[in-house]
Amino acid sequence: MSSTKRLLSIALSVLMLAAIFLTGCVGVNTSSTDEKEDGDGSTKNQTITLMTNDSTKPGWKAYQKKIEEATGVKLDIIVTPTNPDDMVAKMTTILSSGDNSIDLMHVNDELITAFSRAGYLEPLEKEVMTPDTVKNFSEQYIKDIPTFNGSIYSVPSYLEILAFWVNHQILKSAGMDVPKNKEEFLKYAKAATKNGVYGYGGSWEKSYVFNEIGTFVNLFGGDYFDWENPKTQEALKFMYDLAHTEKVTPLSQLADIYDPMNQKFIDGKYGMLFMYTGAIPTFEDAGKFSPEQLNIEPMPTFETNDAFIASWHFVLNKSSEKKAASRKVLQYIASPEGQLAYSEMSGRLPARLDVINDPSFTAKGLESVKNYISNSTLRGRPLVPQSMEFVNGIGAIFQKYVSDDISLEEAVKQAQKEIDRLAE
Repeated sequence: MSSTKRLLSIALSVLMLAAIFLTGCVGVNTSSTDEKEDGDGSTKNQTITLMTNDSTKPGWKAYQKKIEEATGVKLDIIVTPTNPDDMVAKMTTILSSGDNSIDLMHVNDELITAFSRAGYLEPLEKEVMTPDTVKNFSEQYIKDIPTFNGSIYSVPSYLEILAFWVNHQILKSAGMDVPKNKEEFLKYAKAATKNGVYGYGGSWEKSYVFNEIGTFVNLFGGDYFDWENPKTQEALKFMYDLAHTEKVTPLSQLADIYDPMNQKFIDGKYGMLFMYTGAIPTFEDAGKFSPEQLNIEPMPTFETNDAFIASWHFVLNKSSEKKAASRKVLQYIASPEGQLAYSEMSGRLPARLDVINDPSFTAKGLESVKNYISNSTLRGRPLVPQSMEFVNGIGAIFQKYVSDDISLEEAVKQAQKEIDRLAE
């Protein structure tokens, strides 16, 4: 297979985990333009084309107006296809073919991982994500996701933390405090497990369990890409023991994605779980989000208290003929004003930590998020360009292990083979 075809195949196989991890709204089409930048590089009165799924959000028009007024650059909006597979195919075809009709795209962690490694995106570290700008984002996340071969390929638009949630009504009934370490985590899980309630709840469907495997591997100080690492194996055995030895989490959750897991949490069936901060509106709509009911708590420290964060990203098509105007828009999006404007439009937390920490900024669950920013290392999820194949492959191996179909030793062997094949 040729290099170009291989890169196209890789990108087309990327998991649209947007539907799994992070979701957005769908916009409406507007007219596009073929106007090129002026010969002197001027961006005055330029129009660039942005592909995004945000444009039907109630605040989109106001957000777009702020961008245009701040930069002098007009935006034409092309809607991202609503079907994830169609989105992958559309974006990949545009980028791989050298099509310059789209200048900027809004993509998730999985797609930027694929597109940056395929060479489809323009580096941004010289004029947009400069050191003075980057220092205001999560340093580790920038290294883990938008950075490849020393270049930075995106402006993250918001921040989602995969946080630790506790049911305080169950906690109070158990007469315990919020778990702060592994021992307390397990003690609370045992105390809460009775009468059809489980101390720990998860989403262990094969394409979702990726998040929890990674979270426990982080907590034990392991390495998701190295399943021969004793600390990685300790994390896997801990998850197995939660279901088998301690019986504090149900094997039935092998079929669960986030929706049923969240509903069980709302219904008081789980004492604690790991879930994105984006679930706040779900729990709030159920009348359950409060310090006395379902609440975000600091990540317990096993060996570490590292936490995953995720985002969507604005990226620049390498084939764009309007790079100067596009960079100007990206500079605004990366600025404190631009980040705050996106937050007001989307209801999500800004990706810039200085904006989150500004005393004038307010949001639901903000203090809990600030705790993570101050006290945990915020990491990007371990991804490869073939995300769907990677996530499902490792998830299926984990399911066989936790179902006693294979031993830990065999699971380690199979997973490492899969990782070595896909993460090369």
